[in-house]
Amino acid sequence: MIKEKTKTVEVKFEEDGEEKTVKITVKRPPSDLMQKAQRVSAKAWTDCVRDGIMTKKELAKFMRQQGIWDKDKDSEQDQITKDIVALEKKLYLGKNSQKTMKASEAKNTAIEMRQKRAELRELIAERMALEANTADALSDNARFDFLVANSTFDADDELVYKTLDDYTSQSDSEIAFAAANALAQMMYAIDKDFEANLPENKFLKEFNFVNDDLSLVNDKGETVDLDGNRINDLGQYVDGDGNRIDKDGNKLDGDGNYVSSLKYVDDSGKQLKKTDDKPTPKRKTRAKKKEASADS
Repeated sequence: MIKEKTKTVEVKFEEDGEEKTVKITVKRPPSDLMQKAQRVSAKAWTDCVRDGIMTKKELAKFMRQQGIWDKDKDSEQDQITKDIVALEKKLYLGKNSQKTMKASEAKNTAIEMRQKRAELRELIAERMALEANTADALSDNARFDFLVANSTFDADDELVYKTLDDYTSQSDSEIAFAAANALAQMMYAIDKDFEANLPENKFLKEFNFVNDDLSLVNDKGETVDLDGNRINDLGQYVDGDGNRIDKDGNKLDGDGNYVSSLKYVDDSGKQLKKTDDKPTPKRKTRAKKKEASADS
């Protein structure tokens, strides 16, 4: 596969209440720029260690001492990873040289793979969050920021960012985000459709079990949950007309509160009226008003 040398991106953003569009070109860093970036990374790592920020190895030791991540969690991570591999083989190769598989079984296998991946992500989330603040991770970030700042060009082939500080001060902007994403795709082969290209999602999409957003759908293309119950884009249960309900089919209002199906009576059996059902007092007509004033 030929590596991309440049990537041009059209970025839309809002400035002073006006929508604007600019084109930026991100170029693959040459070797001399990579060497400079490595020095930036090394300096950042040294500064972090001098300031008492843990390295990745020190953090691993600390997490074991504190019980945050121990051998049991290592084993759990390995087992979940093995389970995902086994499920993928079952989905695409079957078991015991079988030639056919029921669509329902294949779908359930793919969904189980999804659940296992979610389980794995949840398991390692705390560890990854802590690792993001190690000297190693921060020095890697400094290196990448330096490369983005020196690899992003405007329509006139001029650097968008004059200095590293110029980039970091705007790193949360749409342009900076687009530039970083483009460079990451070129350097690290990051697939923007990573989730869609996971084996379980490719299978589900190929046989129309999910929509373009990878949400499960029924044979009518309606979004459903794992049990086939219809839901809306917010994950809320709905009936055939799109009205909110609970999982058992009971009606809900827009705020998720139950809509009463009961009539309420007092102790004598007389139906109670809601506050907003009470009749409004009738206004007196002009003739009655005159009669009332004449009597007085």
